[in-house]
Amino acid sequence: MESSVWMGRFYGICQWITRLAYVNLLWLIFTGLGLFVFGAAPATVAMFTIIRKWLREESDLPILSFFWKTYKKEFWKANSLGFILLVISIVLYLDWRLIISIQGVFYPILMGCLIGVGFLFLTVMLFIFPVYVQYEYKTLKYIKTAFLLGVSYPLYTMVMISTAICIFIISVFFNGIGLLFFGSGLSFILMYISNLLFNKIAKQFTVVAS
Repeated sequence: MESSVWMGRFYGICQWITRLAYVNLLWLIFTGLGLFVFGAAPATVAMFTIIRKWLREESDLPILSFFWKTYKKEFWKANSLGFILLVISIVLYLDWRLIISIQGVFYPILMGCLIGVGFLFLTVMLFIFPVYVQYEYKTLKYIKTAFLLGVSYPLYTMVMISTAICIFIISVFFNGIGLLFFGSGLSFILMYISNLLFNKIAKQFTVVAS
């Protein structure tokens, strides 16, 4: 009896590993199909959508066809969001380049401000795709909601940052694991933690409403 339980758990783990590797491969392929610039955002949305369904125990969906369907459906909307995030990233990078060229008393002040803004942008990036696949908003409201979640629930944000750093370090030191699981592994962790937060918020609203 006990051995069958362990075999069931082992099979479940192997199934998750296979699924994550497969969806990570699709993420890389479809990102490339969009020439990276136009493929990254819709491919990431498709990946998060699938992982969200898995976490909700909808494990019998056809992965390839569902990924492609979501990729096509969200292509323009996801790219509009991705374009905004890309512009913000470029502006922050240019600001950094400008600040490091400044000498004198203003350097630490400006650098401190930039680090603060960069951290806030990081919180948005952590929540933006879980929010995207969870809610149906207009583009700018996704950014606003991700920002509010990040600053309103700092414990969840810090856990996300810590796990993201761990996944990044593992991927750097073990290239094979990074190639197979970086995107899907990171999205799984972010979606899992976000789901905990979404459920908590839903319960809070239910209590208030009652």
